Amino acid sequence: MKPIFDLVLRGLVQRHPAQLLFLLFGEEAPRFVRAADSSLPQSERRADAVLVVESDSERFAVEVELQAQVDPDLARRLLDYTVRVHLRENLPVLPVVILVVPEAEGIRPPYVIRCRGRPRLTLDFLVVRLWEVDFSQPALQAATPLLPLSVLDARAGPERATWAETRIRQATDLSAREQMDLLVVLGTLTSRRFGSEQLTSSLRNIMMDSPFWDEQRALVRAREKARTLLTFARLRELTLPPEAEERLAAKGEAALEQLLILAFTHPDAALRTLRDATRSNATKSPPSRP
Repeated sequence: MKPIFDLVLRGLVQRHPAQLLFLLFGEEAPRFVRAADSSLPQSERRADAVLVVESDSERFAVEVELQAQVDPDLARRLLDYTVRVHLRENLPVLPVVILVVPEAEGIRPPYVIRCRGRPRLTLDFLVVRLWEVDFSQPALQAATPLLPLSVLDARAGPERATWAETRIRQATDLSAREQMDLLVVLGTLTSRRFGSEQLTSSLRNIMMDSPFWDEQRALVRAREKARTLLTFARLRELTLPPEAEERLAAKGEAALEQLLILAFTHPDAALRTLRDATRSNATKSPPSRP
């Protein structure tokens, strides 16, 4: 099952596709035509969003993928999705990757398949980094459903969450259910960016009734254990990649607890497991004892 964090973001882009176009294209956003089925033909996979749009008399599909962590297979999935959407919709396809946090930065476009020393197939795709988006743009200011994303702006402080909450509560074009959904997204992203202690009392009350709350607390505990393991690795002179903390935290609190025990009982085995677990092609198998 996908983490609540991923489900919350996917719900946001699927419920407000027209506003999402302003995030991707700014003031020159194409006209939203319809949301296409995000399930892919002859595949059990499902894209995060598939939008059919028009711009300058050209109709095309936008295939959107959200990334909150590094995915070494992302480019291959984009190629797969792009071809399947193109075959189903019979339209040109623009693949778009929305990176939620800097730790999700991975492979950069284009994705090139080479054979016998020459490029044979090239897939280019658009990358939107939410921390680089200028949410002061009029189009984004007017798109109320995108306000929760503004707390991810690298220039924003915790006060941005209070501003966004006020704007959402004052929006007259949203139903009570839509307001609540956006406030949950806002609380989710604020907690991830600044910590749950930065939530207003009203947002905190909303979040405590959300499934995300327990996941967020578990993530905080997992990050603490991940930092302890990084300290262990550093003291044992093991160099790990910059994204090591994120990859370790993604393995969950229980797995990291076992790895901490291994660090005390069999340090060399723990170092090998740490090295394997933080590689880009790391598997999710539990640490093994010697």
